[in-house]
Order: sequence, then C-alpha cells, then structure tokens
Amino acid sequence: MILRINPNRMELLRLRRRLILAQRGHKLLQDKLEEMMRRLMGLIKDIDRAKEDFQKRTQEIMRRLLYCRISSSQKDFQESLAKMDFKAELKVATDRIMNVRVPLFSIEQLKLNKGYNFLTTSAQLDLVAASSGDYMQSLLKLAQLLKTLEILSYEIERTRRRVNALEYMLIPSIQDTIRYITQKINEFERGNLIRLMRVKEIVSAH
Repeated sequence: MILRINPNRMELLRLRRRLILAQRGHKLLQDKLEEMMRRLMGLIKDIDRAKEDFQKRTQEIMRRLLYCRISSSQKDFQESLAKMDFKAELKVATDRIMNVRVPLFSIEQLKLNKGYNFLTTSAQLDLVAASSGDYMQSLLKLAQLLKTLEILSYEIERTRRRVNALEYMLIPSIQDTIRYITQKINEFERGNLIRLMRVKEIVSAH
C-alpha cells in the first residue's frame, strides 16, 4: 500500500529515515518478544512447581484437620476453629520483567492467636496453626506467579501485534512508497532530459 504523500526528494529522504527507524524498532521489538517468550516458558515451569507445592500443603492441612475432626466431637472441633484468630499484613510491591510491571506479594506481619482449649483439641491442630504461615506464603507465591503470567501474556500479545504491524503493514508500505517516489522522480528527470535535448536540437537548427 502506497502512502499518500507528494512524490518529491524531500519526502523520499524523510521516508528513507523513517524506514531505518521502523526496521530498527522492528528488530528491538522482535528481540523483546523472543526474550519475553523465554521468560514466559520459565514462568510456566515456576507455576507448575508452585502449584504442586500448594497442593501438597493443602492436602497435608486437610489431612490434619480431618484427623482433628475424627478425634474430637463436632462441637469441640468447630469451637476450636472459631477461637483461632489469624491476622496477616500483606505487602504489595512491583518488579519489572522486560520493562513490564509485575506484582510482588509478601507477608509483612503474621499473627496467630490459637485461643482454643488444648485439652479438648488434637495436637494436629497445633501443627496446622504452625504451618499456616508457610501455607499462606505458598498461596501468595502462586497468586503472584499467576498474575505475572496474565500480565506477561497480555504484553506478549500486544508486542506481537506491534511487530506484525511493522513487518506486514508499515515497513512494506514505506518500501512501496519509496519505490513509487523513486520511479516518479526518475520519470520526471527523463522528461526534463528529453525536453532539454529537444531545446538543444531546436537551438542547433537555428
């Protein structure tokens, strides 16, 4: 597709500079896209490991809670859970991956007040309480990685669209326009040359 511009030397020079910038930008975006894809593959592996870790911790906690439920009455079990007071202060920061902002979640402060009667409660509940901090951290890590995956995937798609727009639309349009202007300038110069030769012939005839 030829751009709508006047076919003259000034536009030709401007388009040649624009073509160099477009090709340079395409190369930079292509390199960025490849690096983000590499980071994405590593991120997916990290998510698989974090998901496996979270599932193992969840299964372990559920197993211990089930043991607590079996080894005590339903009333004692429910009262023990109701008396547990869990408070966590979360910190949300940001990091950058290829100049893309991604979240960082961390537990700034963790408070756990058991509050239940130790005589009527299984020791397994103490283990659940002791592992609650690590469990929360595992959950936050998984949430952080999944959010990073979402953000990075969106940025990869956006960068891919920009790369395709440069590669298949802008750069070919500039190249076609450069060829068109060059052809028009050459035709104009040939026309001028023919006119000068005719003028010379007329002057020579007189």
